[in-house]
Amino acid sequence: MSTSIHPTPHIFRPAEEGDVERIVDMVREAQARLRGAGIDQWQNGYPNRGRIEEDLRLGYGRVVVAEGRVVAYGAVTYDGEPAYDHLEGGSWPIGGDYATVHRLCVAEDAVGRGWGVAFMELAEREAAGRVPSIRVDTHPDNRTMQHIVSRLGYAYCGVVWYESSRLAYIKLLRE
Repeated sequence: MSTSIHPTPHIFRPAEEGDVERIVDMVREAQARLRGAGIDQWQNGYPNRGRIEEDLRLGYGRVVVAEGRVVAYGAVTYDGEPAYDHLEGGSWPIGGDYATVHRLCVAEDAVGRGWGVAFMELAEREAAGRVPSIRVDTHPDNRTMQHIVSRLGYAYCGVVWYESSRLAYIKLLRE
């Protein structure tokens, strides 16, 4: 299932109220990186503090903590994603329950050190005990996320729509 967890000792846990400021800062940093790369993803005020707080309230927020600080954040959900019901240009290889990762971001001072991959691998481990697959989508210009899902063996399945098109991927967690 996994290719390699980042070697630095770390913890994968639910995000807590005390993490919100750090997560909001990380989101702003990620928005700036995307803007600097000419990618319009996350440039309309999403995600914001309210969305992060909602993630925590619903139990979706997860963080990777290394060296005593949050280095990655994402939302891991198990209640379906309505946008995934309308896949264009392809199909999901299996139906049924699945996990979804949304809002994945890495702290500016931790970029390029494998924490996005580590987050996804840890989310897969968590999900494998609950559902047979995990799905994710990303902006067509977000090469970083496309690289992560490719490296981890996700299969491209088609296009879903939010405010614009998103490339949709799946990884089977059980045979």
